[in-house]
Amino acid sequence: MKKLSLYWRSIIIMAALTALLALSCLLPSFCDWYTDNIYGHLCDGMSRITGLLPFALGEMIMYTGVIMAVMSVFILLLLIFLRKKKGYRRFCGGFFKTFLMALVIIVLIYMVTWAVPFCGTLLGRGKTEEHREYTLEEMRTLLEYIVAAEDEAAAHIEISEDGKVDFPTEEESLPRIAEAMNAIAGDFPRLRGYYPPVKTALCSDILERMGIGGYNYPFTMEPTRNKYITPMYRLVLDAHELSHHKGYYKENEANFLSEIALAQSDDPFLRLAGLNDMYYYVMDDYTTAQTEIIDRMIKNGEIDIELPIDTQEKFDKFVKICTDIFGPDPRHGKRVTQIINAAYNIKQKVYEEDSHPIDNIPKADEVISDVADTGWSVQEEVLQDNYYSDVVRLLLEYYDGKLY
Repeated sequence: MKKLSLYWRSIIIMAALTALLALSCLLPSFCDWYTDNIYGHLCDGMSRITGLLPFALGEMIMYTGVIMAVMSVFILLLLIFLRKKKGYRRFCGGFFKTFLMALVIIVLIYMVTWAVPFCGTLLGRGKTEEHREYTLEEMRTLLEYIVAAEDEAAAHIEISEDGKVDFPTEEESLPRIAEAMNAIAGDFPRLRGYYPPVKTALCSDILERMGIGGYNYPFTMEPTRNKYITPMYRLVLDAHELSHHKGYYKENEANFLSEIALAQSDDPFLRLAGLNDMYYYVMDDYTTAQTEIIDRMIKNGEIDIELPIDTQEKFDKFVKICTDIFGPDPRHGKRVTQIINAAYNIKQKVYEEDSHPIDNIPKADEVISDVADTGWSVQEEVLQDNYYSDVVRLLLEYYDGKLY
């Protein structure tokens, strides 16, 4: 029997390891152990190396993969006409063997640096406990706390007479974010240690159109962000991506960790960023809960309101009824709004100063939007209970016993 070459032996060994790791994803307790004891060393080691580069190596690898994939199509088409050329057939063999090896290595690395940690339990806590239902009053108490804390943080941030705010630079904010993340590592041990820089994606224009703020390259351990975000949101987004980087790959846990870490920071900018991100998630759920109660009261005839609410008079009456029942919604003060607006103006200025060639290619813009819609739907389907908005439940549990 012909002995397998080193190439094919390597392919088989890596494919077998990938299969074993895929099977291990069915064991959340093993995934937790792996993430707690092994993943962190790989993460820190790799990110200390790639963190030295001024660009995202993972993005370069991604582009190289796309180019190779496109090339493979043309190479196969040419093979139809050049199949009798021995030199070309040899070239094709070498090209596709290289392509296959790269794919196998990348999939194996993905298993080690993303899939296994992702398949662990929420926040690495082991078996999930029973969750109790929180009342509208408890949700409102949390909202009132957030609003008061936002206003307190905003009071420590200077606003110029023309409404401008001197936000921290990326270089200034990273050590402060790392300090904030390490400060809660007593409860979430994976957050201890080294934090690499969060790099700016070259493809930010595409990410902006897809509604993507940031992501991680698991095969190079590089947290990456969209360029076109507000300097306020950048703080919480960086903390979010760094939470992923530390092994908390579910979106609800990354939202939760970034928000509570920044909300407890000594830095008013970080504190306001974390609290403001909390505010919108909790307010959204609070409003939804109010709507469900109102709908039920209307069906039971407890509220005298004529449907549909299609005139200003009906709307004003509806708002008054809601206010009478629930009280005015907790809203942060004018100073918080001024700071958020100042941050948004900076984002707009940065976006307008750049050229956007895709604006002149409507078909490309349409394809990007379609891909984004599909991607978001798939992600929500995969994450299910661990989607972004589930952060509200985690926050309510975290502040249980502290606020109510």
